[in-house]
Amino acid sequence: MFFRVLGPLDLCVGDGAVQLGGIKQRATLGFLLLHPNRVVSTSGLVDALWTGEDPPASARKMLQNAVWGLRGILAGAGGPSAEVSLRTKAPGYVLDVDPERVDLFRFRTLVADGRRELAEGGPDKAAALLRDALALWRGPVLADLVEAGVEWSDLASIQTSRLAAMEDRFEAELRCGGHYAVLGDLESMVEAEPFRERSVAQLMLALYRCGRQADALAVYARFRTALADELGLDPGADLQQLHQSILEQSPALAVPGRPTGLPSLVEAPLVEPVRHRAPLALAGEPRLEPFPVDARQFAADARQAEHRRVGPTWRQASALIVRTEIGTRGWSDGMTVDDTLHDVAAIIREETERCGGVVLASIGSYSLALFEANRHGDDFAKRAVMAALAIRDRTELDARAGRFAFHTAVATGETTIRNGHGGSQSGNGALMVACEELLSLGGPGEVMVCERTRMATAAHMAYERTGELGWRVAGCRCLDIAHDAVPPAGYEHEMDVLEMLLTLAVSRKRPMLASVLGVPGSGKSWFLSTFESRVADKVVDGAPLQVVRTPPFAGPWGLRAAILAACCGVQPGDPPSTVEQRLYRTVQQALGNPTAAELAMASLGPLLEPGHDSDHYDLEGRQAAARDWNQVVSQALRDRPLAVFIDDLHLANDGLLNFIEGLAGCMEGVPLMVVVGGRLGLLQRRPDWGGGKSHATTLTLDVVSRPGLPLRSPAAG
Repeated sequence: MFFRVLGPLDLCVGDGAVQLGGIKQRATLGFLLLHPNRVVSTSGLVDALWTGEDPPASARKMLQNAVWGLRGILAGAGGPSAEVSLRTKAPGYVLDVDPERVDLFRFRTLVADGRRELAEGGPDKAAALLRDALALWRGPVLADLVEAGVEWSDLASIQTSRLAAMEDRFEAELRCGGHYAVLGDLESMVEAEPFRERSVAQLMLALYRCGRQADALAVYARFRTALADELGLDPGADLQQLHQSILEQSPALAVPGRPTGLPSLVEAPLVEPVRHRAPLALAGEPRLEPFPVDARQFAADARQAEHRRVGPTWRQASALIVRTEIGTRGWSDGMTVDDTLHDVAAIIREETERCGGVVLASIGSYSLALFEANRHGDDFAKRAVMAALAIRDRTELDARAGRFAFHTAVATGETTIRNGHGGSQSGNGALMVACEELLSLGGPGEVMVCERTRMATAAHMAYERTGELGWRVAGCRCLDIAHDAVPPAGYEHEMDVLEMLLTLAVSRKRPMLASVLGVPGSGKSWFLSTFESRVADKVVDGAPLQVVRTPPFAGPWGLRAAILAACCGVQPGDPPSTVEQRLYRTVQQALGNPTAAELAMASLGPLLEPGHDSDHYDLEGRQAAARDWNQVVSQALRDRPLAVFIDDLHLANDGLLNFIEGLAGCMEGVPLMVVVGGRLGLLQRRPDWGGGKSHATTLTLDVVSRPGLPLRSPAAG
């Protein structure tokens, strides 16, 4: 005879299960099993059976009937009468049972044995014992009773003991070198219990030992942000020390008695491949020089004689790290991962040297480049960001086909440069570590930068805040030209057309979509930036115009979030309480109904959370969020005109393209204008883009060469 409470309540005899009767009878047995061999008062049992409600007058009689029924079941279960007995003993009842016949107490015994082995230095035995203990669980404690409405305080503490046992098992496995074996379980654990600091630390350690240092740092960053936002706390001293040890790649983090085997990206010398193959190129599009100087001169400057001295020196510089993520689609016969990584490394080297940098290392899927001040100026931060964008643009077709994706980060500051014999260089220091940490924050195709890089390039780049640690490049601003500059001859008419469309959209409350397309070098990015600057804070038809800019990789939900934030008056960096208050005020004003407002808050709230993602929603949740977004935004913008700018739309996925095309149709009666820029290749993907729609207009820009037109890089379009 064996009782199981770690899951639905069961009584097993031999290979079969015994029927335990109705809910009150099962609840009586369940409560007594949680307190075996102890007297449980009649009043205590009555309170347990009618949790949260007043027991009926016949409660004691119903309890007596349940006990009588259980005695019959236990007597007929087939075991000797001495095994289990349910006795009456003042002031209630006692269930006499060997604790080893109850899975809960068997679990506790195994956990205690496992912890003892762990404390005595036997992680292998400890892991086996703890695995056996956790295998007893079949679901939440007394899951069938909980589903019926039972709420006992003991259940929560038992569930907590399971989490602690899981952490003990993870610790034992990690001591045995089983970081790969527990990684999936740890990720699930942290996702389900995000504030358990011990399991967060174990996940960070497992990721680090699996060679995923950047992911380990990202786990810490997310935990620190969530802890501060939700509880106003900082991570504990032990977790902070682990974070620092990961940053320093401390040998203490290795599996005891085993070498780490972790390569150091930032100190590894560059080994030039023997073979020579033509690098990948973006089909059908010319590649423009980003700066008006000879690229070979830049490369020469980067290797000046002052760098050839052996020994470390501290210098101001910008570090660029590129990680290539190999995809599963778009591969043709004869293509290999090694060949692709070789070609990608060649592109990274070419664009880095074109922008005046030096590739320090290319190891597997990682490449590290350094940009320093040279005779052309100290704009090394801008050159590093431009190189990152140029690398992304060179390979956009392969990325879109699914062959690979880039994760890119730029950090600026002081770093140690070690100059070896033969002109080789290597970098080290906190700058490289910061760059690796930024890399973990961005998604495929995104360029992440630190605060110092953003400040140094704010005049040339538009950025979006991502959490506390970094910024995402949203697009290029007008390079080397003031916001109030006069557009070059030939573009005045196009600018006037857009202003006329904006006035029409606002005065008639008629949404408009304006597409500005052109080949590389036509100035479309400059054109959009200039028009955006011209209309920002402008009063149109008596109403101040709001302006929103989003990058093409934000996707439909990123665009929804940006527009919703503008409607609510939410600014980057606003505390969660302020965001929630402003969202609720906007939703309440738009919907009026308090019940509808609460439901909309539940669906729209995640959109304004840092790092929001459509993966937060299931299919039904996405449909509800889209419906609530349409209702709230269309009402909020009735008398508040809005202009949305999106450049490089040819890089956007189909989801964003579909959303933009349908946006005007679902915003009838709203003063909204969406202005997008992109290459003519967009029409190859969408030949009917904007065609046949009364609310859509397309302007095509030709390549111009006139005084006053700013120079553009391939990334700027």
